[in-house]
Amino acid sequence: MAEYGELQTHIVERPGLLVVTSDPWSGTSAMLRSVLADLEHPAIGVDARRCRGAMDLAMAIADRAVGEYAPEAEAWWMSTAPPSDTGGLRLARTLRSVGLEPDDLRVGTGDGTRALRQSIELLSTLREDAVLAIDHLGPLLSALPAQDARHLLETLRAIRQQFASLDFILVEYPEGPIGAALADERHPLYHAGQRLRIRRAHPSRFVTDLAITRGWTKVPVDLIGAAAELANGVPALAWSILRLAPREPDFLPTRAFHGWQELRRLTAPMTAHQWELLRRVHPLAQPIITATSVGMRPHSIGANSKSVNEGLKRLREVGLAWRTEKRYWALADPLLAAWARDHASPWAQRKSQLASTESTVRAEG
Repeated sequence: MAEYGELQTHIVERPGLLVVTSDPWSGTSAMLRSVLADLEHPAIGVDARRCRGAMDLAMAIADRAVGEYAPEAEAWWMSTAPPSDTGGLRLARTLRSVGLEPDDLRVGTGDGTRALRQSIELLSTLREDAVLAIDHLGPLLSALPAQDARHLLETLRAIRQQFASLDFILVEYPEGPIGAALADERHPLYHAGQRLRIRRAHPSRFVTDLAITRGWTKVPVDLIGAAAELANGVPALAWSILRLAPREPDFLPTRAFHGWQELRRLTAPMTAHQWELLRRVHPLAQPIITATSVGMRPHSIGANSKSVNEGLKRLREVGLAWRTEKRYWALADPLLAAWARDHASPWAQRKSQLASTESTVRAEG
């Protein structure tokens, strides 16, 4: 609730440009959608995960703007209505009157940077005081060549200065490229906006926040707390556990555990496939996740530090790990972490058992 209120306050105050840095699987996307839906002034959100570059992002923004603020022309815009569609022709005339060629954005032709600028002009033409939220922009930027990512952020900065009545909300992962750009005096985005950090809630917050929100759920508090512990604070997984939890036995943590086991069973094929895909993320991705899942430090896998750091960086970019403290890394997906623990390689089993034994001996000593 505190994070939701803080996000809402920042957006209501019309920040100009707000960079939201959120932990993986923290529920930020759902909170952002809820805040945008409750705003009194116009707002649209775009998910950058479906985009591969500036052109895709431009088309996504334009599609969303037309669908929200010119719905009578949406079928024409998406090429599902005839060229003579009345609503489409009216929108085309409006855009051409301000110097925009609609067909470039409709079919994705031309330069991506120019298209991105035109998509914001289109949005401003339809609603000049709108809020534009671009969720998951960090992963898109990380997948681009460094120069292209810099140019995209530079374009957004220039557009923001040109259309001062619009507000931009850019969402990324911790230690991502947008936050780094804000702090880099050589970058065009330097000090261009505000920052908001949203961390994944500790499982105990699921219970303590019910003192504020208790009226909306009849689920027993202890059951919610147990599910949140098993989900490691991931809202989507916690509520999935609760939906799958049986009605018996009376001991609530046991019911939550059964729900967790059922969730793991249902997602096991996808998790196993995700595990195989890790080989393409980085050569050390699998051993890093295995080591972390059994309580070992990533650098204990026996590879050189530079390679391990690069592997951690790649895992952070794809949302599978993040640094919760200066020297501590955490896994984002509790399902993947549990699968890695159950299928740990022999070396990881030996090392984790040895570390556990040494810790016990020191404690007894």
